[in-house]
Parts: sequence; structure tokens; C-alpha cells
Amino acid sequence: MTKGQQFAKTMRSNLGIGARTRRFRKGVDLHAEILDCIRNATYYPGYYTGERAELFQAAFGAQVSYTKHIAGYRADAAVIAHINALSPWQFCTLIGEMVDAGISNVGDGERFFAQLRTELYAQAA
Repeated sequence: MTKGQQFAKTMRSNLGIGARTRRFRKGVDLHAEILDCIRNATYYPGYYTGERAELFQAAFGAQVSYTKHIAGYRADAAVIAHINALSPWQFCTLIGEMVDAGISNVGDGERFFAQLRTELYAQAA
């Protein structure tokens, strides 16, 4: 099991996300909650302990990249729409894929989203 897969599994367990969980639960955006968990693990040492803290901190580059390119609308509109349409389960998988891809900064994330754009347009053709 890769580090990204472990991240996705742990995050789903942490927030109680199932395969059919909707993005908004009682008015709370689970995409934002996932990103908040990553941010809390990085900014507040001791917020999570052990393996969970390590996995969440490993996803910090992906979280920063998401904030810059997707939430900041710098990526292609098709990529933004695709990511916003993901379920929380799929969003955890996406962040896990970013961890496995070694995203550690915004530039790496930009290349990841450009590759995702290429894949989306190839599927549409």
C-alpha cells in the first residue's frame, strides 16, 4: 500500500467518509474539511499523533497546490469543474495520488494539474 493510499484510507476513517458520502454533510463542505485536517496537522504539532500526523503532513504540498490552483481558479476550467464534482471519497483518492506523485510545492502541483487537464481532454476526444 502506497503512502497516498494510506493517506486516503486514514482520512476517510478520520472524517467518517464512505463511498456514498455526499460532498456537503449538514452544511459542511467535506472537501474543505479534508484540507483543514491537512492544514491542522501541519500548523499545529500534536493536533494528530503518530502515523496519522505523518500522513497528513505529507499531503501539505497537495493542499497548498489545491488552494493556489483550484480554489484560486488558476487551473483550466475543465480541471476545476472535474475536481469540484468529485465525491469526498474520490477527493481523498485525488489527494493521495498527489502524495504519491511527490507534490511538495505549488510548481509540482501545477504540472500535476496540467497532466490531469491533458488526461481529461484525451478522454473527451
